[in-house]
Amino acid sequence: MAFLGIFGNYNKPGPGVNKDDPPKAAPVRFFEILLRKFGQLVQLNLIFLIPFAIAVILMGLLFLAPTHFMLQLPVENGAVQIDVWVMYVMPLPLVLLSPFTAGLTFVTRNYAREEHAFVWSDFWENVKNNWKYFLLNGVIVYVVYVVLSFSIMYYYNGTSRGWLFYIPFWLCLILGIVFLFAQYYLPLMFVTFELKFSQAYRNAFILALAGLGRNILITAILGGLFYLVFAVIPMMGLTLFILLVLVVFLLFSLISYFINFTVYPVVDRYLIKPYQQKLEEEKNGPAPAQEDLEQARFFAPPEADNGEEDDESDEEDKMVYVNGRLMKKSQVKDHIHDE
Repeated sequence: MAFLGIFGNYNKPGPGVNKDDPPKAAPVRFFEILLRKFGQLVQLNLIFLIPFAIAVILMGLLFLAPTHFMLQLPVENGAVQIDVWVMYVMPLPLVLLSPFTAGLTFVTRNYAREEHAFVWSDFWENVKNNWKYFLLNGVIVYVVYVVLSFSIMYYYNGTSRGWLFYIPFWLCLILGIVFLFAQYYLPLMFVTFELKFSQAYRNAFILALAGLGRNILITAILGGLFYLVFAVIPMMGLTLFILLVLVVFLLFSLISYFINFTVYPVVDRYLIKPYQQKLEEEKNGPAPAQEDLEQARFFAPPEADNGEEDDESDEEDKMVYVNGRLMKKSQVKDHIHDE
């Protein structure tokens, strides 16, 4: 007997979505997809739990090291001690965890887009195909964390000795927030587009500002979730049980699904649709006026005598997803040949 489909048939896709149905409000779709894919999200979380458990074990071994490095930061009336080993050495195994977020992102992105995904095979295939970019990003995240966290602590403690320390303190804090917002988009772009690493980073920082409202919403909700788990629940005496249930069965896949569901419309608006419109303009000339565009939705143009050639050209310029990546149909053969 299969438990939540873990040992079930992964080769049978689930029911599709009727394209003719009117669009529903985002919150409604979010919870409809969540309920429909709940079992698969549990499966996905259990798969991700394998590398996560290994990372936690490695962090525990580092914590048990006999010597911890202590650092003193000066303040007005003395000094503050910081355990550098716990803050900066213990988190190192999390860098090795970053490639596995590729599989997590791909599956939850498909769910957010209301498309099918094979949980087990798609997870590991995308880890294999995208591990380099995700590992490099993990290293960058670690370096930024070390530099900014130390800088924020140093300048904050320095504010007790002079107001000028507030300037670099707030600059570091703002940089940290913008960098966090960019991280909401990078995994999605890594598994969706054929981009250079630098191009993905540039786009991520642009979208961090373009989707500012959504980014603040994500941060506020995730902050509230962690506050609930680590502050409110302990007062109820259910800390360990609730935390274990969330971490084991849902936490990572739910967070990934929530982020991808929230930011994908921003990526679609600023990256996917403009590129498709550019292809159309290169092929057919400038975009028509809004009135003509509205009429075109209801009236199909007559077929030309050379319709077969035009149809073939249209098919070549159409945007399709190949192994989860967005590309022109004319590029598919070259992509398969390169692989």
